Amino acid sequence: MKVRRDVASVPVRSASETWRVIVELVTNTDSVDKQQLDSAASIMESLIADEMPARVPITFKGSGVRVVVYCLYNEDAKAQGLDIDKLHINPTAGDWSATAPCEAEDVAWMNKSLITRAPRIVVHDIDVTPADADDQPSARGLEIDWGALSTK
Repeated sequence: MKVRRDVASVPVRSASETWRVIVELVTNTDSVDKQQLDSAASIMESLIADEMPARVPITFKGSGVRVVVYCLYNEDAKAQGLDIDKLHINPTAGDWSATAPCEAEDVAWMNKSLITRAPRIVVHDIDVTPADADDQPSARGLEIDWGALSTK
């Protein structure tokens, strides 16, 4: 199951303020390795400034529900305002990880930088879905064999 949150960014918040709000959203007192979120700030702020999370979310995966965070920009950000519904779960408690989209040419150097200071966070090419984007098999719809129901 996924929980989605939309966070207003530029021009309502700067990229730096947006990242701080996202960190506050996904952490609380029982968060593990919160300092990694702080250490990844410069890279995450760059992705937010480049409007990457408008199309593909920043995703937090932990022991519970998957949390996807999209950023809104321009008129959408203004319409959203500063309010964000709080989470009733903590996606950064226990064993968690996060993924974020970036331009293809930035993947290698950003991941190299993140591995040393924030190994729980990985960036991926915005045009390539991460391999573990949805660990749950897709649900099949109900199939009805109408021929078996006919009364001949």
